[in-house]
Order: sequence, then structure tokens, then C-alpha cells
Amino acid sequence: MRISTRFARWVISATAVFGVLILSATPSGAQGVPSPRDFNGVWQAPFTTDLARPHGGPLPLTPHGEESHKNADSSKDPAASKCLPTGPTRAIQSPNPFQILQGPNAIAVLFEYQGHFRIIYMDGTAHPADIMDYPGFQGHSIGKWEGDTLVVDTVGIDERTWLDTSGHQHSDKLHVIERFQKTDANTLKWTVTYEDPVFFTRPWTVSLDLKRQDTRLMSFACNDNNIDAEHMQPYFLNQSQ
Repeated sequence: MRISTRFARWVISATAVFGVLILSATPSGAQGVPSPRDFNGVWQAPFTTDLARPHGGPLPLTPHGEESHKNADSSKDPAASKCLPTGPTRAIQSPNPFQILQGPNAIAVLFEYQGHFRIIYMDGTAHPADIMDYPGFQGHSIGKWEGDTLVVDTVGIDERTWLDTSGHQHSDKLHVIERFQKTDANTLKWTVTYEDPVFFTRPWTVSLDLKRQDTRLMSFACNDNNIDAEHMQPYFLNQSQ
């Protein structure tokens, strides 16, 4: 029964992606002029290896969080060493672009990095009651509009994902709130608030500018001829970005 349930969820997510792909071809705004709520396109954030930098100082870590970060070994980074997905926010701040495709009931975010996708449900869908039984690498995301700002609420993020390359980690209690706001035709202000009582003493926030890219997503397969993993060495956390 568990296998069939997970398969059904995969089918629903895949169907949502294809639906968004079709519907995103419809112009938004009068006479095809993009509206402030039209985020369709390819975007890229500045590659951020350590979230403490845009945060403006050390993250508010609990003793457990401090110990975890102190002992983090980048040679064991799940994304680099095992080709596991990075999680919803680290995928955005990776060195690769991503594409946003909007439909009336869902928004798809397609990542060049590892070729993963994320669905943001916009139809009033609630987080599943059993979300903690089926955590996902991208978590479960629901969105709403506050004026022209897209607000996205995500839970159920697999705790094997890291928040950044420097080794900031999280528990299964991680709760992420993102705000996307178009500040001009080619810029999205992306503000993220992280809350996790196991790793952080309080919620904390970072903000990055996402820039529109005149490009297309390329094929990416981390586990295709991955000969680097066995040669990876520990990473000095204090080195410059």
C-alpha cells in the first residue's frame, strides 16, 4: 500500500509539471505584457556556499546545530558525494540556473542542477497530514499571493539535504517560508526564512536577487561518470566564497 501511495503521488506531481508546461505558454497581463506576477523564465541566484554571509553573520545555531556544523565534512556532502538532491532552497542558490513555469493552479520550478523539479501548489492545497511519513528532497510546497509577492510555505524536507555547501544542516522539523517579488523585469527578490528548533535558536532570514538569464537549461546528471566523489577532501568552512 505504501508503494502504491508514493507512486500515485509521483504521478500527480508529474501530471502537474506537464500541465504547467502547457499553461505557461499563455501570456499573462493585457496584450501579452508580463504582469508583476509573471515569473516565467530562466533565473539564477548568486552561488552562495555559506548562508551566514547573506545573513550578515553567524547563524543562530543551537548547541546541536553548532556541533553539527563544526563537524561537517564536505567530502560527505550528500549532494556531492552521493548525488542526492540538494533540497528546495539550496537548489536555487546553486551555480546552475533554474526555470519557473507558471500555471493557474501550480508553479513548476525546473532545476538544471541534477535535473530535478519542484511543484508549488497554488490551488488551496494543504500540506498532507502524513507529510512527515513521506519526506521529499524538495519537500511539499504550497503558495499564495500577497499583493504581487508570491509566498511559498514548505515542510517535509528530507533531513539528508544540507542548506549550503559549508555544512549547515537541518532536522525533519525544518519549516521554510520564501517570498518572491519582482523588483524589475529582470530581477526577482528572493527572501527565505528558516525555522528549525532542533538546529536553530530562532527563525532567521536571508535575501538574494535572482537575475533573469537569456539561456536554456542544459542536461545534467550528477551520477553520470561521477569520478570525483572518491577523491573529495574535507572543506575548510572559513575559506572565502
